[in-house]
Amino acid sequence: MISTRDLSLSPDVAGLKALSQSLALLDAILCPEWELRYYSFNAHWDQGEQMASMRNGSGDGYFLLFTPEGAILKGFAHEAPMSPYRVDPPQVWPGVLDDVPGVFAAFLSEPAFSMEDTTFCIWRRCTDNHWQHGNIAFPDGDDPDGSAGLLALLDGDPRSYQAWAEYYYE
Repeated sequence: MISTRDLSLSPDVAGLKALSQSLALLDAILCPEWELRYYSFNAHWDQGEQMASMRNGSGDGYFLLFTPEGAILKGFAHEAPMSPYRVDPPQVWPGVLDDVPGVFAAFLSEPAFSMEDTTFCIWRRCTDNHWQHGNIAFPDGDDPDGSAGLLALLDGDPRSYQAWAEYYYE
């Protein structure tokens, strides 16, 4: 299972882009109403950039930006122990966004991505051999940042999507 604790099963940037497009297309076929879809893909987010997203309708989801430099994904699971809302005033868990490479600085300041609502963040530059995340002291638990739940369908196994779609779309 993919999570920030084990990103080894994550596809490379090109594979993740193709998978994200596939998930969005399948959702568009199964659910013509855009506002009810889980997965979306915007091929023209900005010049040279594409954006994929997932939203579960309960406030959880992710934004994934593809740039010429690579890809970055930020996720939010509102019930995760690492939720920014565990403290008052809310703040992102230490380390989650602290080590993001400068090539992704625009992502961190994009209002549409609601960076204040972040429980995990991963990135991979085109020159990287694997996905990365910041230096984080994770709290106890199997999925403290909610990444395992939100990234489950990014394993590239069509059976994962089929099982999920049969459950969600009945």
